[in-house]
Amino acid sequence: MTDDLQRFLANVRIFSDLEPDELALIAELAEEVAWEAGEVAYAVGDAGSSMIVVRDGLIELYGVAGGVEKHFMTVHPANVFGLLALIDPGPRPATARVVEKTTGLRLEGKDLNKLVESHPATGIKLFRALLEVLGERVRILSDQYRDTVAWNLQVTGLASLNLQHLMSEQVNVVVETLRGQPIQGALVRFEQSAAGHEVYLEDANKQIHLIPYHAIVRISVDRDMVPWAEDAPNL
Repeated sequence: MTDDLQRFLANVRIFSDLEPDELALIAELAEEVAWEAGEVAYAVGDAGSSMIVVRDGLIELYGVAGGVEKHFMTVHPANVFGLLALIDPGPRPATARVVEKTTGLRLEGKDLNKLVESHPATGIKLFRALLEVLGERVRILSDQYRDTVAWNLQVTGLASLNLQHLMSEQVNVVVETLRGQPIQGALVRFEQSAAGHEVYLEDANKQIHLIPYHAIVRISVDRDMVPWAEDAPNL
């Protein structure tokens, strides 16, 4: 079983530069996991501490805004997901849904960190490969950014609203984000910066909140306050 596992790991990109004895170390840390079709491996916002290698099956990574799904990528056998948790063990940024019966190998970040400390040469090869994969995925997401912004505009209803009018009239809105409680206040600025599109909101305590578009789930506004937006959806 161990030999089979090592042969499998040798075909996983982030482990492909490792020697047999190094693959054996990884195999010792791997925990076998399995899901049925339709299950969720983890949901957006869940605490993240591990990455998972798909052995058999398929996993979809997606986000949801306004009840509409945005597909980010499909993870096939010998590929990994949850990589970000090894660098930033914070909330998961997407949901991982099982497309078909799937088996995998879970590797905890704390265990890999211990391996790096005890075998630094192995750690260098491992994290070099990991960063290459993360870099490629960042480029893919950057290419998708324009489409995602357009999708978010449509889903939140902002495509049907006159933002300049909302700001000039100081219309009160409620902004729901991927993380945290809804923020209520008046739009004071909408602009594009090096970081992307951003919304500035002033709350009742005169505090200014800077909210990037990719974090917005929905913006709600009283329809009576926007009679000029007859075709706007019910937000």
